[in-house]
Amino acid sequence: MSGSGKITVAIVDDHEIVRRGLANVLEGETDIEIVLEADTAGDAIRKVPAAGPDVLVLDLGIPDGGESVLSALARKVGAPKCVVFTATDDPRVALRVMRLGAAGFVLKGLGANEIATAIRAVAKGESYVSPAFAGRLVAAAQGQESAEKPAAGLTHRELQIITEVAKGRTNREIGEILNISEKTVKHYMTSLMQKLGVTNRVAAVLAYRKIYGDDDTQQH
Repeated sequence: MSGSGKITVAIVDDHEIVRRGLANVLEGETDIEIVLEADTAGDAIRKVPAAGPDVLVLDLGIPDGGESVLSALARKVGAPKCVVFTATDDPRVALRVMRLGAAGFVLKGLGANEIATAIRAVAKGESYVSPAFAGRLVAAAQGQESAEKPAAGLTHRELQIITEVAKGRTNREIGEILNISEKTVKHYMTSLMQKLGVTNRVAAVLAYRKIYGDDDTQQH
């Protein structure tokens, strides 16, 4: 975050009207600061590391492809959390970019308030998917054949935690429910994500449901 405590954000979109419009709306949020705007993948790969934003808002349709930006930045130390902001509503694309490391997926046309909510969520280490799209994403993940089945073997406590994550609860809320510290919840999240072979909360929930289904009785 910036010295003022604001969440710093970079916006990458090749449509200037969209990019400037989003920047103008977000600049009206008291806790968000725009530190960079870019319009191509190459521009983003060069400039984002230097700007050091907390969150990158990325359009997949930019020249040279938004996925190339995700792949390139994922290899860099201190890479920002990424919220994909796109008109693409194909759940297969969403699954692919989540696996590349995106922490959020927001559909264009759903309002600037939602992108601000997504930015705040990923800045706190959480994941965010447009609620109107989440059901389709889960269904696609359940129906998709995996080349490698994710590792199972979650402990009782890990099952309790991932079940609460699937309900949309934050680490703090989970800690309060299970009477453990937020730091302990983060430790368990790291462990269970390694076992499931994923890198973020959304992918963890999708992998968990693929193995265990939607039955919450696993936590009891």
